[in-house]
Formats: sequence, C-alpha cells, structure tokens
Amino acid sequence: MLGARVRVAAKVVAVVALALAVADGFRWGNRWYVATQFARSDVDWGNAMVAHAHGALVSGLALLLVAALAAVVGWRPRLVLQRR
Repeated sequence: MLGARVRVAAKVVAVVALALAVADGFRWGNRWYVATQFARSDVDWGNAMVAHAHGALVSGLALLLVAALAAVVGWRPRLVLQRR
C-alpha cells in the first residue's frame, strides 16, 4: 500500500508535469506557426524552427505521459469488494 506522502508527491508531480506539458504545447504551436509563416523567405531558418517545434512537441508529449502516470498513482481509485 502506498503511503500518503507518496500519493501527495505524485499529485504534485502530476500537476507540475501537466502545467509544463501545456506550456510546451503553446511553445510548439508558436514555433510551428513562425516556421510556416517565414519559411518561404529563409528555408534554413524555417527548417531549424521546425526542428525546435518538433523538440517541443516530443517533450510536451513525454511530460503528458509523466503527468498521466503520476495522476494514476496519486489519485488511484479505491476498489471496495464486499464478500457475501
């Protein structure tokens, strides 16, 4: 059985990771928009921005996975079985 401290720590990790994942989502969207708008004038710079956008997307998805796993640990459902 997990202790109360572990569950509280998992809840904190879940909330922080979710907030960072949302921030990475905004960062990805911003860099993708900039890359598509200005790639016609400077192809090399546009490709570099697409690479940065891809990095933000990957880190955001990884943080979202961490948040989901920590949420499962922190807010795990309690199953109560009744014996008859």
